[in-house]
Amino acid sequence: MVEDRNMGMGLLTGEIGAGKTLLRTVLHSRLSEETYVRVSIENSLFCFDDLLLEIISQMRKQRLPASDYPDRYSRLSAFKRLLTEQVMNHDRHLIILLDEAQMLGLPDLDALKGLTNIASERENFLTIILIGQPELRSRVHQLPQVDQRISLRFHLNTLSAEETAEYVRYRLDVAGYQGDFPFTDEGVDLLHRASRGIPREINRLCKIGLDYAVTNRLDSFTSEAISAVVNDLRRHGALFEVGTDPL
Repeated sequence: MVEDRNMGMGLLTGEIGAGKTLLRTVLHSRLSEETYVRVSIENSLFCFDDLLLEIISQMRKQRLPASDYPDRYSRLSAFKRLLTEQVMNHDRHLIILLDEAQMLGLPDLDALKGLTNIASERENFLTIILIGQPELRSRVHQLPQVDQRISLRFHLNTLSAEETAEYVRYRLDVAGYQGDFPFTDEGVDLLHRASRGIPREINRLCKIGLDYAVTNRLDSFTSEAISAVVNDLRRHGALFEVGTDPL
């Protein structure tokens, strides 16, 4: 959808730890600099004017002091000039990736939408992809003028038990592990339930589980080993509240 240059705005949501930031990084790296001007903002704790200054800075590939462009008018003028010089004149497309977008205020979301008005009769010159936690969807719904601009919506779901096993296998392969899969079926099942299929939690439990397995000279990650890790984290209040724990 990014490649057709007519998305306008896109929306990517997912639970904490589901892999949104990783996906942003991968997308950024796969966009050719010859075809795209790429802006990637890791958090959205800024007002629109500050976001605009950050966009200009990344497009110019240098940190610009706020005093260079002291107001919204000067920043919008600079942005339009860069859009002409770097995008329109070279048949490129600007991609703006905004992470943690659930932090944006409603007026800032509305102002960002206004950037997508810069277009010709035949094509858009920029795409804005909002990335954030599930509550971002409800924030967008509060602004019909923004909601209607979003052409593509995608939500990162948690992993199933089978996907959890495949994910762990993949991480082991990438790490260079050779040998039989070191998890029992019961161990994978408990890992999935304890992590709720959230990749970041899977990573954390596996890392601590590896330390436990090495310390206790275990040959595999059994349900007992994973259970020991889960119970230890629970005792320290570091794994889900008991009232919502699926175990």
